[in-house]
Order: sequence, then C-alpha cells, then structure tokens
Amino acid sequence: MTAAMATPKISSSRLIVCYAAILGTLPYLTLKASWVTGGSLGLRDPSFVDSDLMLFANLLTGGMDVVAVVLALAFTYSWGRRIPAPLVLFPIWIGTGLLAPIVLNLPVIVADLTKTQLTEMPLENWVWAVVYGGFAWQGVLLLTAFVLYARDRWWFVVTGTVRSGTIGVAGGLGIAAALVTAIGHTTWAFGSGGLSARGQDIVIALLGVLAAIALATVSRGWFWPRLVLVWTGAGAMAGSGAWGLFGAFTMGSAGHVPVLAVQVIGGVLMMTAVLRRLPHAA
Repeated sequence: MTAAMATPKISSSRLIVCYAAILGTLPYLTLKASWVTGGSLGLRDPSFVDSDLMLFANLLTGGMDVVAVVLALAFTYSWGRRIPAPLVLFPIWIGTGLLAPIVLNLPVIVADLTKTQLTEMPLENWVWAVVYGGFAWQGVLLLTAFVLYARDRWWFVVTGTVRSGTIGVAGGLGIAAALVTAIGHTTWAFGSGGLSARGQDIVIALLGVLAAIALATVSRGWFWPRLVLVWTGAGAMAGSGAWGLFGAFTMGSAGHVPVLAVQVIGGVLMMTAVLRRLPHAA
C-alpha cells in the first residue's frame, strides 16, 4: 500500500478523548446491567426496579449510553465519516440537548449532592454522584470528540458562504416555542423540587432564549457561533422535552405536558430553520 493510500493516522489526543468518553459510560452501564439482570447494585430498595416499566426505562437509558460509545468511536475512526450524516447528527444533537444542561448545571448539582440525602430514597447516595458525574464527563468529552469530527467532515460550516434567505415560518414558530419554553421552565424553577431540578430548569430556559436570539440574528455576522447556540438550545428543548414527556406519561403527571410538547416541536423547528441556512463550500 502506498503512502497516499494509507489510512490517515489518528492523533493520540483524539484517541484519548474517544476512550476517555467511553470510560465515562462504564459506571452508568454497570448500574443498568445490574438492574436489568436482577442485581441490587446501588439500591436501597430492590423493588424500585422490579417492574416492566422500570425494566423498559433501564434498557432505554442503558441503550442510550451504548449509542454514546458507538458515537465516540465513529467520531474518532475513519469509518465514522462514511456514516450518512443524519445517522450521526440526530443522536449527537439529542445527546447534546440532554448532556449540555447537566454540564452547565454541574455546580448546582454538586452543591445539592453535598447535602444530606433522605434515607427513604430507593437509591444509595453515591449513585447520584456516579450518574451525574458520568453524564458531565460524557458531555465534555463526547462533545469534544464531535467538534473534532465535525471540523474534519464539515469544515465549510466555518469557512463557507452562508446561504441567503430568511428563517421562514418554521424559524418564527420555533422562536415562539423557545419563549414559551423559557417562561414555563422559569416558572417551574421557582416552584417545588430539589435544587438540582430548579437549576436545570433555569439552564434550559436560558438555552432556549439564547437559541431564539441566535436564530433571529442568524443572517448577521459569523454563522457558526449562532449555529452552536441554536444546536445546543434547540437540542436542550427537544431532548429534555422528550424525556420529560416520557416521564409525564409513564408517571401519570400531565401538568407539564403542554409546555413540554411545545418545546419538543419548537426545538425541531429551530434546528430545521438553521440547517436550511448552512454554509456551502466556497
């Protein structure tokens, strides 16, 4: 094989990021594997996971971390660039929406975890630290791997020419939905719930507002910083909204459903609007 045909060498820094991200999934996957196989690791009350609903939820969330492992590998090795773009972009977009708010809310989560936990909780105290610590770890490293991957595969997003046009009806509706999301989550943040949950609501509200501003001004100045804000804010709206809807329907709590439904639809509309303005190679 000639030098020209040789597979490009992967830098050691990218390999470190990849496998460090994968390492961050192992504690969570270990917990999930224990619970779906009848184990009691980290459980004060094993009956907490002894239902069909919890089995499904644990398989779903464990599967999401398996997807994170596959993405970390795809973002690092050359075969990942041959995967159709939607199959890469959709899961990392949702992943961004779920993980970025946790990273941004981490100081509040840490402060909350340092307080004495109720012994009536079905999970051991250390489980919360393992779970949220792992999510924050993944958020930083998996998104770093994605940025490096996107830089190689879609370099023209930074260097190309922005497509002309407006954000359209989808963009306008998405901005309106972002404002509804911000109002809803700000209201919830000043209601009941733990410190971490309230902090999460504030972060999601703020990300929604920033995404709306970025989309409304997308034709001005640099495109890619606005794309990052819309990507993150719209992802937070869609990801957290979808997860909230899952919880609302499975737990029989419909109070937040209208706002959550609006934010999921709005997140998709905002992302659709900004993708239509993506730069093309000059």
